[in-house]
Amino acid sequence: MVEEIIIYGSGGMAREVVELIEDINRIRPTWSISGYLDDIKGDCSEVVNGYKVIGTGEVLKSLEHPANVVLAISNPEVKERIYNNIKGYPLRFPVLVHPSARVARSARIGEGSIIGIDCIVSVNVDIGRHVFLNMRTVVGHDAVIRDYCSCLVNCIIAGDVTMDERTLLGSGCIIMEKIHIGKKARVGMGSIVSCDVQDSHVVMSRPSKSMYFGE
Repeated sequence: MVEEIIIYGSGGMAREVVELIEDINRIRPTWSISGYLDDIKGDCSEVVNGYKVIGTGEVLKSLEHPANVVLAISNPEVKERIYNNIKGYPLRFPVLVHPSARVARSARIGEGSIIGIDCIVSVNVDIGRHVFLNMRTVVGHDAVIRDYCSCLVNCIIAGDVTMDERTLLGSGCIIMEKIHIGKKARVGMGSIVSCDVQDSHVVMSRPSKSMYFGE
C-alpha cells in the first residue's frame, strides 16, 4: 500500500530525502510525495526536484487524518523547534532507511529518523527520534545517538560513543571509541574527536591554512 508523505523543508537536505524516497520506491512502491512545507516560502507553488512547495507548517492544522511527515532539516535546533510546533497535530513520523544502508537487527531507531545512502549501523546501536545520518556514515557497536542529532556525509562514530541531543557532526568527522559528546555540541568538518565534548561546545581540528607560493 502506497502512503502519502509530506517533506518539511525544501532545501538541500529535502532534495536528498526526495532521492532517498524515490530509491525506496524503486525497490517497492511505498510513498507518494505530496510536496514540501517551507515556513519561509509559504504557498509559492515553486517546483523543487519535481514536487511543489505547498505551504507552511500551518497546512498541517487542517488535516483530517494522520499524515506522514519527514523533517528534512539538518540543523538540530531548528528541527526540534519545528517538531515542538507541530507535535500536537495528527501526524506520523516514519523511519526512512535507504535500500543501500545496512542496519543491524539489534539496532533501535526512533521515529522520524533518516538513514542515508550506504550508511552502516552496527549491533545494539540506539538511535533516537529525528536523527539524520547522511550518506556513508558509519555507527559502531553500542553507540547512542540521541534525539535531533545530525551526522553529515562520511562520519565515522566508533563503538560505545554517546551523542546527546541536538549534536551536529560536520562531514568527515571521526569520533573515537567511548567518547561522550554533550548536548548542542558542534564538531567541525573533518575533525577527529579523541576526548569528551561538553554541552554547547564547538570542536575543530586540522584547520585549513591559506599559504602563498608566489607567482
